[in-house]
Amino acid sequence: MEVEEHPLSGLRVLDLTQYVSGPYCTKLLADFGAEVIKIEDINGGDSARRCGPFPDDIPHPEKSGLFLHLNTNKKSITLNRKTLTGDKIFNQLVHRTDVLVENGGPKALDYEVLRDLNPSLIMTSISYFGQDGPHCEFAGADIVMQAFGGIMKRTGLPDREPIKIAGPQAEYQAGLNAAVATLTALYVRDEMGIGQHIDISVMEVIASMQEGALLGCAYGGVPAERDGARHPTAYPSTILPCKDGYVHVDASMDWYTFARFVGVPALLDYEPEELRHHADEIDALLVSWLAEYTREEVFRQAQEWRLPFAMVLGVEGLSDDPQLRCRDFFVDIDHPVAGNMRYPGAPFRMRGTLWKARRAPLLGENNMDVYTNLLGYSAHEMVKLREAGII
Repeated sequence: MEVEEHPLSGLRVLDLTQYVSGPYCTKLLADFGAEVIKIEDINGGDSARRCGPFPDDIPHPEKSGLFLHLNTNKKSITLNRKTLTGDKIFNQLVHRTDVLVENGGPKALDYEVLRDLNPSLIMTSISYFGQDGPHCEFAGADIVMQAFGGIMKRTGLPDREPIKIAGPQAEYQAGLNAAVATLTALYVRDEMGIGQHIDISVMEVIASMQEGALLGCAYGGVPAERDGARHPTAYPSTILPCKDGYVHVDASMDWYTFARFVGVPALLDYEPEELRHHADEIDALLVSWLAEYTREEVFRQAQEWRLPFAMVLGVEGLSDDPQLRCRDFFVDIDHPVAGNMRYPGAPFRMRGTLWKARRAPLLGENNMDVYTNLLGYSAHEMVKLREAGII
């Protein structure tokens, strides 16, 4: 039975983040019931509002696909924290909140000062290099973190230059780690009654994703090399072209079953222990076989043999994928400015919990609600705050 109560109902989060890493963290919290109050600058709000894609490719602060996706189920208020009154209002909000998430860089906020206002406060800070260290004040970006974190050196073809993983993956991974760390800190707070400051370094998040490469280098002294489309240890486990695109072929379960499935007698000339040494020759045999089949045909036939093949899908095909359709992964959300658009839904499910996707807020849309209902400001005081450029 699905219920209206959400896992994080009753949790209040102040969101002082921009772009991807912080907003993704707070999106995960908001989508599962937390009341997330996004504090945006009075001059334009979150920088993601100026990032595409935009409907019809026309930039508009209320139509950014990136912003609309990352800020579902949140409230938006505007606040000029550089003024004395704005700082006072901010402190009032901190006093009434459980979690504060920010990605303004090291020392953007002083946790010790905020803890005096709210001893049980959990503050999650996301920065590119962390809150301390020789690089902490350096400027960063997703591509910079992929380079510094080691994953770029491992991505691409062995005889070519390193390349970045598509999309702002360092940012998203940092947001995911921040959300998990925040939930852990909430558990500690509920058990022990104490808050804490969480320090998320995007560089360290990426470095932690290096599978066994870091340990392999530490134990054997040999750095991992780029493998391109091939798995670093198992072969064949690689991406190859077929009649209408690309497929992943995999013999890691059983080489002889794989060879019988493919039906190319020459494959049986190779013993399992020598496959990787003859990878180019075997790839050529497999490409000739694959040229006769579509991705769908190869995938379906291989699955009948219980071989873990896969079609290489593009993002353009995901919205029509039968597996994602069956699980209602994509959701349609209507927005008063952007219109009705389709968005990725929840990245995980919780049995018995009704997940809802409410649209991202307009800039400052919830000023009246938060300032009057939560903080007790009157309508007259709200007018004065607007005139003074505070909200």
